[in-house]
Amino acid sequence: MKKIRNIALAGCSLMLLTQCATQEELRSLQFQLRAMNQKLENVKSTTVNQMQQRQASSVTKLDQVENETMRIRSNLQENQGQTERFRSEVTQNITGLQAAVEGNRQETTDQLAQLDQRIRVLEQKLDVAVDNFTSIQQQRVDEAKRRAREAEQRALELQRRAKEKSRTAPTASIQSSGNGLPSGKLVRQAPRGKKAHLAAPPPAEEKTVTTASSTVQKTTTESPKQSATPTKVESAASPEKSAPVAKTDPFSKGMDAFASKDYKSAYKQFEQSLAADPNGAQAGKTLFYMGESLFNQGEYDLAILDYQKVISNHARDAHTPGALLKQGLAFEQLTDNETAKIIYKKLISDHAGSKEAVEAKERLEKL
Repeated sequence: MKKIRNIALAGCSLMLLTQCATQEELRSLQFQLRAMNQKLENVKSTTVNQMQQRQASSVTKLDQVENETMRIRSNLQENQGQTERFRSEVTQNITGLQAAVEGNRQETTDQLAQLDQRIRVLEQKLDVAVDNFTSIQQQRVDEAKRRAREAEQRALELQRRAKEKSRTAPTASIQSSGNGLPSGKLVRQAPRGKKAHLAAPPPAEEKTVTTASSTVQKTTTESPKQSATPTKVESAASPEKSAPVAKTDPFSKGMDAFASKDYKSAYKQFEQSLAADPNGAQAGKTLFYMGESLFNQGEYDLAILDYQKVISNHARDAHTPGALLKQGLAFEQLTDNETAKIIYKKLISDHAGSKEAVEAKERLEKL
C-alpha cells in the first residue's frame, strides 16, 4: 500500500512538473511514468497475487484450524459429558455400596448381639446342667457310700449273729480217756451246759453229726437201741437213700433270683453271701454278679464300683475280663466314651485271648 501511495505522489508531482518542465523533460517524465506503471503492474502481478494466494491459503488453513478446533471442542464436550455421566454413576455406586455396607454392618451387629445372647443363655444352661450333673454324681456317690456302710453294718451284724449262734448252738465232741485216746463215748454239748451221752458199741459205720452252726463228721459206733437225742444223725454209708440237699445258701438264692430277673433280691442275697465269706473262692464271682444286678437295674455308676472290686481285688478270677467289659459298657451308658476306650484297651492288653477281648475290639471300632 505504501508503494501505491508513493506512486500516486510521484504522479502528482509529475503533473506539477509538467507544467513547468520542457517537453523533453516531459518525455523523460512520461518514460519514467511508464516505467513506474510497469513496475506497478509487475508489483500487482507478483506481490498482490502472492499476497492474495497467501491470504487464500491462510483462510483455508484458518478454516481447517477452525474445523479441527470445532471437532476437538465437540470431542471435549462429549468426553466431558461421558465423564460427568461416569462420575454420576460412580457416585451412585459408592452411595449404594455405602448403604449396603452399613446395612450389612447393622445386620451383622444384630446377629452378633443375638449370638451373644444365645451363648449367654447356653452358658447359663450349661452351668445349670453341670451343677445338676455334679449334684447327681455326688448323690450317687453318697448313695454308694451309704449302701457300702449299710452292707458293712449288715456284714457286721451277720458276723455277730453267727458268733452268737456258735456260742449258743449245741456242738459235738468226743470224750477222751485219760491217755488222750477216744473212750468210745460221744458227748454232746447242750446249750444249758448239760451233756447227752450216746452208748458206744463196737465200731460199725461212719456218721455225720449236724449242728446249728456247722456239720462235723466223726467216726463213732452206733448202738442198735440208740437213745433219743436232739442231734441230727445222717448215715453216709448209703448215699442213694439220702434226700437231695436244697440250695439254701445266699449265693444260690441270689443266682436263682438273678435268673428270675429279680435283681434287687439277687443283690441282697449276693451281699449276704459276700458278708459271710468276703475272701472266699466265690468272692470275685459274687462281686461280679452284684455288679450285674446293679447294671441291669440301670445303676451304672454303682455297678462300676463293684466291677472295680473284682478287677482290683480278684485280678486272676475268671470273671475279671467280664468285669472289665461290663465296666466299659457301663461307662458307655454314662456317655463317658473316652474312659470306655481306655478300659477296652486294657482288656485287650491284659486278656488278649479271651472272648471279652474280641467283643472289646468290636466296641472300640464303633466308638
